[in-house]
Amino acid sequence: MFNDRGGVIHDTYGPLRAKPLCLLEENRLAAHLHLAEGYVSRAFCIKPMDFFTLNRGPKHVSDARQLMMYLAHVEFGLSLAVVGRRYFRDRSTASHACKKIEIMREDPFFDELVSEIEALITLRRDPLFGASFWGAQ
Repeated sequence: MFNDRGGVIHDTYGPLRAKPLCLLEENRLAAHLHLAEGYVSRAFCIKPMDFFTLNRGPKHVSDARQLMMYLAHVEFGLSLAVVGRRYFRDRSTASHACKKIEIMREDPFFDELVSEIEALITLRRDPLFGASFWGAQ
């Protein structure tokens, strides 16, 4: 949920998956996403609210937002449409962000940064989600 200036509450997660998640899973996912936003904002020296600005902003802010979109889609399994809505962008913008981050990961220093953030925020070791959540047998 995100409260804009008019006090309207937006459901930024929407339907996360085909099967509905229980409230505990939704809250845990939201907490991990919030944690990821904190780590990425710290790595790029920006305020976490900069992810939600309506304009593009400076390059380091847009790069940080693109990394968050990538992590939300790849690490948390959110659809591109849900990711786009969360950051007030279009689904195609979220898709472009994921492609751009994949290209940027060819740089070993950037790849190490992303890998370290992924290790800190992963849901795969979370007992609530675990292997069954990710489709493993």
